Amino acid sequence: MKIDESKNMPTVFVIFGATGDLMKKKIAPALFNLYKKGRLPKLFKVVGVSRSILSDDDFRKRVGEILKSHGSKEDEVFRSFLEVFLFKSGQFDNEENYKNIAKYLLDIDVSWGVCSNKLFYLSVPPVHYEMILKNLSSSGLTLPCSQQGGWTRILVEKPFGKDAKTAIVLDNLLGTLFREEQIYRIDHYLAKEMLQNILTFRFSNNLFEDSWHKDFIEKIEIRLLEKIGVEERGEFYDGIGALRDVGQNHLLQMLALVAMDNPSSFDAVSIRSKRFDVLEKLKMPSVEEIKNYSYRAQYEGYKNIKGVKLKSETETYFKILAYLDTPRFKDVPVVLESGKRMREQVKEIVITFKHQTPCLCPPGIHYKNKIIFSVEPQERISIRFWSKKPGLDMEMEERELDFLYRRDGERTQYVEEYEKLLLDCILGDQTLFVSTDEVQAMWKFTDAILDVWYNDIVPLKFYNPDTDEARESSGYIEEYISSDNL
Repeated sequence: MKIDESKNMPTVFVIFGATGDLMKKKIAPALFNLYKKGRLPKLFKVVGVSRSILSDDDFRKRVGEILKSHGSKEDEVFRSFLEVFLFKSGQFDNEENYKNIAKYLLDIDVSWGVCSNKLFYLSVPPVHYEMILKNLSSSGLTLPCSQQGGWTRILVEKPFGKDAKTAIVLDNLLGTLFREEQIYRIDHYLAKEMLQNILTFRFSNNLFEDSWHKDFIEKIEIRLLEKIGVEERGEFYDGIGALRDVGQNHLLQMLALVAMDNPSSFDAVSIRSKRFDVLEKLKMPSVEEIKNYSYRAQYEGYKNIKGVKLKSETETYFKILAYLDTPRFKDVPVVLESGKRMREQVKEIVITFKHQTPCLCPPGIHYKNKIIFSVEPQERISIRFWSKKPGLDMEMEERELDFLYRRDGERTQYVEEYEKLLLDCILGDQTLFVSTDEVQAMWKFTDAILDVWYNDIVPLKFYNPDTDEARESSGYIEEYISSDNL
């Protein structure tokens, strides 16, 4: 299926930070895949902006090397795609540079004989956001080139601030330049196929939704466990930590998808509104609750990473007990967990259903059904249920009904998500992008925990990398949930 001709407007994609890591790993290969599939506008240019001194040909050669590193072969399509790329060198804090870019984009419009759409991508560390946004404004780059056509949109990578206060400052700045419908805040987890599939699984089938609430569900567990460590991200990560890096965004967005009410429509306004309804109802934990039912730890050797402070208190693992104050899930415990240098790579959502009462099962034995949405190591939905063992005796065993979404190797990590995000931004679909209301709600919850943590009320623990040590040490949270304390 080709791009909708009604939306096939000439488009210029301006990438600030075009020689950085994001371009190498995600943006360039994602754009090439869209190009091969015929999903980009017929008149389409990418203008890379960076402090590097490069000619157009130098930039194209660099992009070509990136594509080859992702397995692409040099052929006619490959070479024609490289012609899409142009380059402008300049410092982000130089106002004159932005005026030059504006003139450059005008020249493209003149050559095409049309007022083109402009998409600005901030593929830079957040420290540069304010500078770039203010210069975009003062140069007139964010203004449409005519009243008849030519939209302007902006793509912003996470983190959206470092806390609620800085997020508000960033949003206020964005709001002076763009309307909310022009702002595309990226949380690439929302573009993962398995997470998109949660809505279809829940609301397009009539199997589980009637029991998808507190009367039947005992607990919700959401975990993102990684075998990799911080590696080369030491300086950036040490000022962020695991909770800000993945908890404030990925984990809470995953919770919103499993806990939201039926949006009645797959349009962006309906879905984002229902996600916000969940996030807004995150129960604010008390200091005592955070002290007793949250855990943070750092793996041994983390402080030896380049860019990490010798006395760093940054967590690389956490586990948090949370609750939603919604009619559907009131008093249902939610366990949020993430860590680096774990023993195994597991990214999943586990829905545990309550023990059936009365139950046709042996006395004292509690059989519980589970639904597991697995993102890694495989994309699959598993339903765990109980059945009689074959044989003469009445014995029961746990069985699994598995839906394997696709096999390993059928996708490229992150590239697929960015294909979807970039295309949706061009098409004007904000479904998989985070709204300002969602950002504020997520930070409100996260700030409450961070304020307690960094006042030393929850001491930082340590764990040996590549083990389950941190998970075992934080196991008292699950023990509390399983006890009669609830």
